[in-house]
Amino acid sequence: MDRLYNVGAYIRLSMEDVAYDSYSVENQREMLSKFIDMMPGWIEHKFYIDNGFRGATFNRPAFLEMMEDVRNGNINLVLVKDLSRFGRNYLEAGRYLEEELPALGCRFVALSEDVDTENGDNDIVPFLNAMNDYYLKNLSDRIRSVMAAKARDGQKIAGNAPYGFQRDPEDRTRLIVDEYAAGVVRWIFEMRKQGMGFPSITKKLNNDGILPPMIYYLEKAGKDTSHIKTRCWIITTVSMILKREIYIGIAEQLVNTVVSYRNNKEVKRPVEERVRVENAFPAIIERETWDAVQEVNRIASEKCAHRSKPQKSLYSGMLVCAGCGTTMSYWNPTKTYRNGKRIDCANFQCRTYQSTGGTICASHTVSESALKRIVVSHIRQLAEQIVLDEDAMRESLKQRLIGETAVSKSEVRKESKRLRQEIYKLEVATAKLYEDWVNSVISEETFSDLINKNESERLENEQRLSLLEQSEQDVTTKVTDIGRWMRIIRENAAIEHIDRELLESLIEKIVIGECGVVDGRKHQDIQIHYRFVGLL
Repeated sequence: MDRLYNVGAYIRLSMEDVAYDSYSVENQREMLSKFIDMMPGWIEHKFYIDNGFRGATFNRPAFLEMMEDVRNGNINLVLVKDLSRFGRNYLEAGRYLEEELPALGCRFVALSEDVDTENGDNDIVPFLNAMNDYYLKNLSDRIRSVMAAKARDGQKIAGNAPYGFQRDPEDRTRLIVDEYAAGVVRWIFEMRKQGMGFPSITKKLNNDGILPPMIYYLEKAGKDTSHIKTRCWIITTVSMILKREIYIGIAEQLVNTVVSYRNNKEVKRPVEERVRVENAFPAIIERETWDAVQEVNRIASEKCAHRSKPQKSLYSGMLVCAGCGTTMSYWNPTKTYRNGKRIDCANFQCRTYQSTGGTICASHTVSESALKRIVVSHIRQLAEQIVLDEDAMRESLKQRLIGETAVSKSEVRKESKRLRQEIYKLEVATAKLYEDWVNSVISEETFSDLINKNESERLENEQRLSLLEQSEQDVTTKVTDIGRWMRIIRENAAIEHIDRELLESLIEKIVIGECGVVDGRKHQDIQIHYRFVGLL
């Protein structure tokens, strides 16, 4: 008797295969389905179809699903039109065909090459896989050559048109000037030429209601922009515009490349390998203005050269702006005195305020040294309260976190017991109803009504019991957390300095408010939210 095979028929169609009708999903499905029908003992289990996926990678959803079914024993034969449909990566294809599928006891059949692992004579398979791999490499090389030729010709071959330009409707590989956006670009360069800093330029653009590039292009195309949260210019966008040579007509293309034809991860090309073409596009900025702006940029960079290298802050990721809810940005400016002495002035500032040039939110600036004093002082105050009356502190936290209406453990156990008894009674009553119905003591209609009523009450009681047990578990967890928090605070009663490890064990976040003056004194609202117990 022929062995029974549950067949998984695999179909793959890449974007490059679209021009070949014989490779279409429909043709592959029809061919494989007819072949399965012809073979005795073959049962069509499922078709696995990856449409639009390259053969260089095996990270394809349908392929991965098929292999999972092989591992689970749902299929024991993989059928493909030809080896190239299975994959074009020589190394990966060999691993699957020569190692994994045989180890799982799964047969493999490729129709076009007459490959069948049941025959055991498949020495040609590695050669065919190598040929498929060579085809992929050759195709990749040809595409790269075409892209390089287009780049050298000054064509815009990838990505959106830069702000200030738009693609030529008559030739999508060429750029033409978008007069409105180009006017904004010229304005930005003029402001920088006059010595304005990036934050000041950004703030001016936002205050004058100029749409940022992404919003501008989407609205110009008639697309919805309501889902975009950041609707203003940011400093990095302004900085990037002021450094792009495309605005004087120079195209730098093929900046990125992929690791290999097998790996699509993008990496930066070395500068000498990029394609740089002058007069490729219409110039928006005059060369004189460009050179003047680059000189301003150079001088500004030199002024910043002596600054300390960025270091990870003690409070990194913990500080939150009270105004907009974003994390605070760490910056470490250097203050220089008349005698030449320099000191670091580490500060935190609202990230939104900083990136938009002060257009949105407020600065909420706080110095790192002041924050250290505040946190250490607050921990010592809490430790003193615990030392003075630990029980009162614990009870106060329990009341605040658990609530005065929390049910005691004895009451929870009593109510849980009652609910379990009610559930048991309903289950017994249901069994009795079923017996009465079978013995024709009650009608089917009465039986149905009573069963539904009992089941509804039983489900309601089970839900209440589940909530009660969860509530009891939550209370137990919170009590444990309170004890853990008090122990850590008590151990640091004499703390002088705080480190990152202690911060992470004690504090969830610190919310920084804006500075102000109250009754003639400087005031800033700083809220410390502790782990386990919250705001104190």
